[in-house]
Amino acid sequence: MDGFSEQEFFVEVDTGVRLMVRAKIPSAERLGLAALLVHGSGVGWVYWDIPIRNYSIMDYLAGRGIDVYAVECRGYGKSNKPNGMGITTSIMAADMKHVCEAVMRQSEVKRVSMVGHSSGGTVVLLAASMYPGLVDCMVVIGTPYKKISPQFMEYVRMVVDMSREPGKDYVPNLHYRDIEERLDICEDDVIAWYKTTVEKHYGLIPGGLFPDLASSPAAASVPRIKAPTLILIGSNEYVLELDDALAMYKDLGSADKSIIMLPGAYHLMFLEKSGHGRLQESLFFWITKK
Repeated sequence: MDGFSEQEFFVEVDTGVRLMVRAKIPSAERLGLAALLVHGSGVGWVYWDIPIRNYSIMDYLAGRGIDVYAVECRGYGKSNKPNGMGITTSIMAADMKHVCEAVMRQSEVKRVSMVGHSSGGTVVLLAASMYPGLVDCMVVIGTPYKKISPQFMEYVRMVVDMSREPGKDYVPNLHYRDIEERLDICEDDVIAWYKTTVEKHYGLIPGGLFPDLASSPAAASVPRIKAPTLILIGSNEYVLELDDALAMYKDLGSADKSIIMLPGAYHLMFLEKSGHGRLQESLFFWITKK
């Protein structure tokens, strides 16, 4: 099965900010499930839908009967860009209430499966704590819990310093430039696509996110979460460390939880020759396992 329709629409949140949402809806044999994908801090929704061979997470899930939505968070891409220093994971989590409600209306479902990568995972954790009635299940990918790894913290400090400059509420996006050095086996055309896309559409990112992430905003929320939750981490992850992922697993309030380590994968497994396939399979397994 691989037929689906595509659409793009906007959701207006309480503050008047409009968020762009991309959707892929199966043409037949729909499973009656809807998944909302939330991107991380370094790029918008696009890495969920890499248009090369079989790399698209959205195509994979929609082709197997799941209604798939990818949101462009405030401050990114086609969504509105309010002051970047006012953009935090808590505010983004509040935005997700409105996006989930739009998804539920469109797909005629009672709850939404939420998937978040990196800081998007923090957004999903906060949203699940704030609005438990909206969430069917969750997957968090490469998401720090109580601490950021020392090697990535150097980058966080650099971005925080840049954001302190007057008029710099959006800061240069630098992390992608040598990304191939922080990936498992990858293919040249995929990396070229990623770098070109970031340069063209995501050269500046909200400055408020990084000082927010350094404060571990989801730490108090994790024990309150009851939704079934899967934690995904690559064996070569560098934004967080394994003991932090294990601590999140231990502290999760859900009785239905699991952790999967993908062998060889780094933080951006979407771009890896093997990692993207393992990621696709893990997401489909968790969203449909009931």
